[in-house]
Amino acid sequence: MRACPLCQTPSSSFRDRQLEHLAYHCPRCELIFKEEAAHPTQTQELKKYNEHHNSLENEGYVAMFEQFIDATLAHTGHPVENVLDFGSGPTPVLAELLRRRGFEVTIYDKFFAPEAPAPEARFDLITATEVIEHIADPMQTLAELKAHLVPGGTLALMTQFHQNSEAFYQNWWYRRDPTHLVFFTPRSFETAAELLNMEFIFHDNKKTALLSKRP
Repeated sequence: MRACPLCQTPSSSFRDRQLEHLAYHCPRCELIFKEEAAHPTQTQELKKYNEHHNSLENEGYVAMFEQFIDATLAHTGHPVENVLDFGSGPTPVLAELLRRRGFEVTIYDKFFAPEAPAPEARFDLITATEVIEHIADPMQTLAELKAHLVPGGTLALMTQFHQNSEAFYQNWWYRRDPTHLVFFTPRSFETAAELLNMEFIFHDNKKTALLSKRP
């Protein structure tokens, strides 16, 4: 048993038959998380990220982000002027697309844009796309992001959802990325919102979830 890194509930283990490590499945928030022995070093993590070659010329990649932006803006109940793109990556495509829509955008990435926002900085919208699954302690990160939201501001997350089934997980392509450490369902983010006193305002049952900081 291990404490869930999202909600601290004791979680039982099962063995990933292909990747030969243990994973844990939380009965409360449905998070699945890999054992620490399966976590990469920072050097290995950076090497993997440098293999990404996404750009504005990749029409499918851009279309994915445009859909994410549209869904986010359709459900946020707060005017948006300034945005933090958290985990912007080596090529911050999302940030550029947001700027093209007239938003003021700040980027942060621990490897590629390591100057963190000032502690007092506040944003109407924070995006974290294909980021949260890389973070071993997601609750700490979610709490830190909440602190950077204005009252009523929105935290928009994109990560592939699993189907709350170990059988599904055993054959799921998403778990094979060695930098992917934690895996969510909508219930995971609903639980996180409850624990953080945030409002869980939207999910698409596939990969997008929106949380709002209560006024």
